[in-house]
Amino acid sequence: MENPFSTDKVVQWGNNGPVLVFLHYYGGSAQTWQWVAQKLADQYRCVAINLPGFGGAAPLEKPSIANMAADIEQQLQYLGITDYTLIGHSMGGKIAMQMAANPGNTIKKLVLLAPSPPTFEKIPEKEIQRMLDHPSGEAAAYNIKKNTIQPLGTEQYALAIDTNYMADGSTWRWWPLEGINHSIADLTKSLTMPVTVIASKDDAAITYEMVTDEVMPNLPSNTRLITTHGIGHLYPLEAPGWLAELLKIVLAK
Repeated sequence: MENPFSTDKVVQWGNNGPVLVFLHYYGGSAQTWQWVAQKLADQYRCVAINLPGFGGAAPLEKPSIANMAADIEQQLQYLGITDYTLIGHSMGGKIAMQMAANPGNTIKKLVLLAPSPPTFEKIPEKEIQRMLDHPSGEAAAYNIKKNTIQPLGTEQYALAIDTNYMADGSTWRWWPLEGINHSIADLTKSLTMPVTVIASKDDAAITYEMVTDEVMPNLPSNTRLITTHGIGHLYPLEAPGWLAELLKIVLAK
């Protein structure tokens, strides 16, 4: 069967070892994982996927948490990927939880990096209105400043700006207007694979309080929480070396 997805919508590093599938944050792309994946590629096959409407990937006619999850599952099917560890960041974390809750999934482990809660994100109305300003170089620069603590390198900063412009406008608006408020908590409490959540006490986007109040209570009771500090929200760009080493530890257990 012909693959309906363009090959440039998926980025891969490494050819051997267990498969890691990466889902990016709101406004990011598959390429935002490159500095993490490059440090893991000697041990793992790393596959990063552009969520529909981001990174140049075609948007969905009707974006939703369920439809995005189904789109990624279809992509993995065409890639022949089964028995993988799923790593989701922020918005990608919520999509990852939906995938992990879907019947028949073949996810071995689930790693959630500052995930958007399975319930909803508590975002002030003023901030939501600001998020709708797209595309805007000023807004993109503000997002980076607000959501980072560690300074970004030149390449990382340029990519963080560029991926904002690459996002489809309708998909961009769907997330703050609908996606963050769609609860899948009735599905996530009964996940059966090992789940690890990584959260920073200095994250201004997905705050530590949001993780403890909205994420952890809606995941299985044996979910592992790893806490850090000194990092903002853009982990893969701020501290890719640290994150790669932490993932190695998590994956080894």
